Amino acid sequence: MMRHRTASGSSAAAAAQDQELSADEANNNNDAHNKRSSSPHSMDMTTPTTTRNMSLLFSPRGKSVASMSFALAIHLGGYECSRAAVMALFTSDGLGFGKSKKDKSQESELSALPMAVGCVSPFAVALVWFYGKTLSHGGPSYALRTHTLIVAASQIVVGWILRMFEQCLDAVEDDEDYDNGVCSLRSVDNVKTMSQVLLFTLFVFQSAYVQLLYAQHWAFISSVLTAEEGSRLFAPIAGLGSIGSTLAAGSVSILVERSGLIGLMYMAGISYIFSALLANMAFSTAKSNGFEPSSMSKSEKNEEPQPQSSSSTSSDGKGAYAPINSGSKDSPSSPSTNATIPCLKKNNIFQQAYSLFNRVPVLGALFVEVIISQCLSSLVNYIYLYKLKVAITDDSLRAGWSGKFYAWINGVSGIFQFFIIPLLLKHCEAHRIWLFMPSLMMICTLYQFGTYKTSELFGASASFFCIKTMEYSLRGAANEMLYVSLDYESRYLGKKVITLIAGKFGKSVMAVALAVSVVYYGDNDNLMWYLLATATIFTCLWMFSSVRLHSLIDASSKR
Repeated sequence: MMRHRTASGSSAAAAAQDQELSADEANNNNDAHNKRSSSPHSMDMTTPTTTRNMSLLFSPRGKSVASMSFALAIHLGGYECSRAAVMALFTSDGLGFGKSKKDKSQESELSALPMAVGCVSPFAVALVWFYGKTLSHGGPSYALRTHTLIVAASQIVVGWILRMFEQCLDAVEDDEDYDNGVCSLRSVDNVKTMSQVLLFTLFVFQSAYVQLLYAQHWAFISSVLTAEEGSRLFAPIAGLGSIGSTLAAGSVSILVERSGLIGLMYMAGISYIFSALLANMAFSTAKSNGFEPSSMSKSEKNEEPQPQSSSSTSSDGKGAYAPINSGSKDSPSSPSTNATIPCLKKNNIFQQAYSLFNRVPVLGALFVEVIISQCLSSLVNYIYLYKLKVAITDDSLRAGWSGKFYAWINGVSGIFQFFIIPLLLKHCEAHRIWLFMPSLMMICTLYQFGTYKTSELFGASASFFCIKTMEYSLRGAANEMLYVSLDYESRYLGKKVITLIAGKFGKSVMAVALAVSVVYYGDNDNLMWYLLATATIFTCLWMFSSVRLHSLIDASSKR
């Protein structure tokens, strides 16, 4: 099993400055950790699980984790509302990239989608840099609060602008001359162009931001909880997020009837504001009780995190998967380790990531595994949308079917997180999940490839259902159980790079390939065969990368 992590974490390391940690600062970090480890709420493994859970729940640490968990659930619920509204507007005939009312032979809205997805990765890289700047300026609490409010403002402001565009287009009542009509904001063509640019930008913006904020919620939770507590609570916390997503997705049709798509964007913005308030409450509780995940305060902007202990690396300085300390859970780091982490001396985040992956090979293997799996996820998503559009031609029926389908995905993910994953972790080690996911996907892909001419929507839906359910449940649990036993830099810089760059890069590469394929093959009957053959190849590559990742984790956990 994974070894116990013993020093308190800090929030993201993307913008760490090039200066050394003093002995006094390191001792402050150690004191904060020792306070957490020796608190009356820290119980040994012989204490009944229910007693330990209740004791933690009513402690300050439990209250801070509960606040952040609800912030995470509300954030994901807001994203479900935002995703439904933006996707519907993106593909609409009025404001979005749907077919023109005058030219019904215009290419379908799916042609614009791969291009938008392809732009997410470059924007995510810029977002990492911007987040690092706000992190170094005010610390993790300030960074999470600021960026959550930015996302909230984007939903409300863009919704207000789109409302004006919608009112302008509604004023043009002559459908025969619709495309040549003139409204209060110049011609209809100009309004549509502006709305399309705005929706394209918002789609890229929110797709990149959701993973960043999600990762920072989890960064706080995994820093406050110990590894043993995390093994019990990570799955239920993730399940709470699934409940928030399921409730929001299931309520979309009702909310749209009452307030419209733009009203749904306003609701998403309000949800993000509540999420920011709860997250800020969690940080305030942690700070007032002395277990804040970062020792950084507004008056200590340039303070560096506690470095990894020398006992956590191998003799060649390239420890793969080790906790900060290998000794007793209450023992502080050795004073001799008060040196700056080498990776953080790099000026460029890519240099930092390269140095980190050399020092911690398991993160390099995870980086590759995430790229391949996200390529496959993007491809399976496109096949599902393609089959869905062919099987259900009516836009309203298709949107309703898709909404219910996502609600089922979130609901089943919640069942996994609350019941199946905790039971699974009692009988096998967490890193076995990395072998299970591609194995299940291989069955789905081979079935779909063998029956693609006769299965219609079932095969595509089954594959998409499986990969999304695993992403929302199994992958989240496996990732957090891996990160929780790593050192500061691996948990935060590594998580940020892998979540934003690897994940978005994989989706973007596949999106560009899909855009080229659609242009080259068009409606060729062989297009689906090529797509499914590619999906089978990527499933095999995912299996190989998962086996390598599993072997590295297994080897390092035995050290």
